[in-house]
Amino acid sequence: LAACMARLAGRVQNEIVWDPFCGSGLELIESALLGGVRGIHGTDVSAEAIAITRANFAAAQVKPVPANFACCDFRSYAAGASLGPNSVTLIISNPPMGMRVPVANLRGLIEDLFKVAATVLQPGGRLVFANPVPMGKPPRSFQLLSRQAVDFGGFDCHMEKYLKLAR
Repeated sequence: LAACMARLAGRVQNEIVWDPFCGSGLELIESALLGGVRGIHGTDVSAEAIAITRANFAAAQVKPVPANFACCDFRSYAAGASLGPNSVTLIISNPPMGMRVPVANLRGLIEDLFKVAATVLQPGGRLVFANPVPMGKPPRSFQLLSRQAVDFGGFDCHMEKYLKLAR
């Protein structure tokens, strides 16, 4: 799944990639393996997940790419000094869907992801993620480029790719 997501996102030179829910870090590794990545950011609320991401990133032996992994909520990471407005070219993620990791308000989490993405993504930047929430029209800052239903072992999810519009 991570490799498919990275290929759906595409390869852009000097890419700054962020996974707000990095888990084991596989989406970040696959993105880096495609090449052209200048920097990587990964956040997760689980300290164990961040430790696994660090170990997996080291084991993948990706050519030296500056990487920052932080145990924190993605909203606070984006609001802090680590990311600024228009600083990211790709957000790629397989967010928690409430199955293994309980999520009190899944729709609110996805809405917050779009809000944060609207701030940190550069115009022309992409948001690629597995979306468990049925969506109609995307938020005004985004254009839907691709939406494909995927069976996630008993429930459908959508693999989606959005483009941040210049406004």
